[in-house]
Amino acid sequence: MRSALIMFTLAAALLLGACGQKRQTEASAAREQKAAAPALYADARRSGVAAEAAAPDAAPSLRRYLAVRHDLQIQTEPETVETAWRTANEACATMGCDVLASTLTRDDQRRPAQAQLEARVPPDKLEAFLKQVSALGSVGQHNKTAEDKTDEVIDTEARLKNMGEFRDNLRRLMATPGAKLKDLIEVERELVRVQSELDSLASRRKALAGQTDKVHVTLSFVARASVLETGVWSPVSDAVTGAGRQLAQSLAGLISFVVVVVPWGLLLALLGWGVRAVWRRRQRKA
Repeated sequence: MRSALIMFTLAAALLLGACGQKRQTEASAAREQKAAAPALYADARRSGVAAEAAAPDAAPSLRRYLAVRHDLQIQTEPETVETAWRTANEACATMGCDVLASTLTRDDQRRPAQAQLEARVPPDKLEAFLKQVSALGSVGQHNKTAEDKTDEVIDTEARLKNMGEFRDNLRRLMATPGAKLKDLIEVERELVRVQSELDSLASRRKALAGQTDKVHVTLSFVARASVLETGVWSPVSDAVTGAGRQLAQSLAGLISFVVVVVPWGLLLALLGWGVRAVWRRRQRKA
């Protein structure tokens, strides 16, 4: 009996020790899980932030193709119009512009000198160019417009790509061994048509690049109006000038009328005289 009691006591002690050790192990595991949780959350948070930061880069932004245009009127003294025009041409050549048109009308008795320069300016040189030409006189007008060419450019590039692939396929068909002569003729005819369309699309894309890659600038150089031209008596002088012009136009019209009518009048008079002479002869014979 006593030995049985001792055995029971030892078994209970071992069981309690095992339970205590199990509770310590579970508590330690729980503490480790709690300690690891913030680290895992931080890693997940960093991953989420990195994904959010990378999301905009994953979707590339669409480039806009704009045809920008500037129209300026530069007013200078009548004797400096040509000088300002030449200076603008030199500045344009220095900054790598593409000159589209450049005209000069020198001063005469009827009208003061005037000039015009039309060019395409690189965007990075536009501000410096406008600043330099604006210093040549006073800016009377400055109009800026922009036309969106994005859809047209994208459509042209897509058609270029598709037609290029189609042309390559036709060339591969031409190189197919054992093809019939009739089929080869049809393929060659289609290849010529596709190549012609490709050349047209390439020219169109080049023209669009000229409009969107550079800025179209038109400069008009005019003589500044003097005090006499804008004085109180300017309406009277305009009326006198207009009356003289109308009189000259009327005289020119009269001269034109005489030149046209007189020859025909003489011809009709001769014809009438001849008819009358014939009629008189017949009257005498009768």
